[in-house]
Amino acid sequence: MMLKRHMDEARKNAINSLCDLIKKEKEIERAVLIDDLFGSLRVVVWTKKEASADQVQKLIDEQISQVSSPFWTGEIFLASEGTDVDRLFYDSAWEEGRPVDQEDILRVTDRYRSRGSWLHSYGNPPWKIDDDTEVSPPIVVFYSFKGGVGRSTALAAFAIQRARANERVCVVDFDLDAPGIGLLLSADQQGTTSRWGVLDYLLERPHGEVDLHDYYHVCRRESVTRSGEIYVFPAGKANSGYLGKLARIDFEQPDDGDEPHPLVLLFRQIREELCPDWILIDARAGLSDPAGLLLSGIAHLYVIFGTSSEQSWQGLQLVLWRLGAERVRKNEPQLDCQLVQAMVTENLKAAKIAKADFADRAKDEFTSNYYAEDPDDPDEDSKWYVRDLDDESAPHVPVAISYQPWLAHFDDIDEIADKLTESIEHNALNERIVMRFSKEEEEENGSNERTR
Repeated sequence: MMLKRHMDEARKNAINSLCDLIKKEKEIERAVLIDDLFGSLRVVVWTKKEASADQVQKLIDEQISQVSSPFWTGEIFLASEGTDVDRLFYDSAWEEGRPVDQEDILRVTDRYRSRGSWLHSYGNPPWKIDDDTEVSPPIVVFYSFKGGVGRSTALAAFAIQRARANERVCVVDFDLDAPGIGLLLSADQQGTTSRWGVLDYLLERPHGEVDLHDYYHVCRRESVTRSGEIYVFPAGKANSGYLGKLARIDFEQPDDGDEPHPLVLLFRQIREELCPDWILIDARAGLSDPAGLLLSGIAHLYVIFGTSSEQSWQGLQLVLWRLGAERVRKNEPQLDCQLVQAMVTENLKAAKIAKADFADRAKDEFTSNYYAEDPDDPDEDSKWYVRDLDDESAPHVPVAISYQPWLAHFDDIDEIADKLTESIEHNALNERIVMRFSKEEEEENGSNERTR
């Protein structure tokens, strides 16, 4: 059948029709038009409480089907309906959308490639950390559902502390949509970074062997690392070609038996050639595909940053379910994690209340979404269990990091490197991370599969 119109025409027609409809129909507050990988169109709509769902859906379908077929799918999602998870994705689609009018009643979200990196569980890290036959550095992911909570700074604090202790540290910037840690830990104060980065590696490695040296620089600045050094893999050069590269990345893990994902190959090459003590990953915030890949089981520990806001907790529920309950249902151990309460107020009285409330909420959320039911065997220790709620080193026990103006406003990492290594709160987090992989702790407590 001959197409009635081109894809661009269908999209433009849908936008115009929706704008007119929202302005005309008072029951409709706003909407987001989703244009997927194949140019198929669907709508998420926010309505007033008294609106008739059937009537709204009928109006939208009648308008768009006339002017946008065959690219119109007929799929209309009411933001007020569905599960909490559905509503979270609807809100995410709105936040990611681009306004198309001054009134901001309609936004458009494009899906260039979305293959469900959040929808599958892929197993375990590429190696065990207790492998005595070869170097087995812990892979630690720093993740937050919302940006701007001090995640990258906390990673830098840990990296600097370990480098000053003469440990070999590798930092990988996987915040591909908003890269920053590579520049924060640049080779010099002029901001020098490697010519290529993680994005280039992911695209080039599937075509053959590559020289790892092309993709990293060394932060070897006395004011930052003292006599130590940090191997930094930036996301890549944010030039005119960056977006085109990013749009080509597939964040879904290959099927079993296929070549591993290029990110796994990067970790293996880092392990073999640089022999680090730590591999630290700065993750993309939110429900992004890069974050979904990292949270699939690729790391040994996930440092999860949250705040007291309800929006933050809704996001953390999804993350905890992915790391914990989803695996427990399949009789698999959870992915190990450590909770961080970020952006705590400086007011001592208010901070005390905020910390107590956050800790109580953490217990509830971990019980519902992460911990396994207690086993009959008291010696069974392959998972985190509800009984671990009494363990002060358990994942749900948060490390609190206060909001500090000097963390929010600095021009160069050199200015705050000493403060970071002296920070009681950052050191508390650093100690908690190190403790997870302490051989002495394992020997005292017996074998613990949770930190494999």
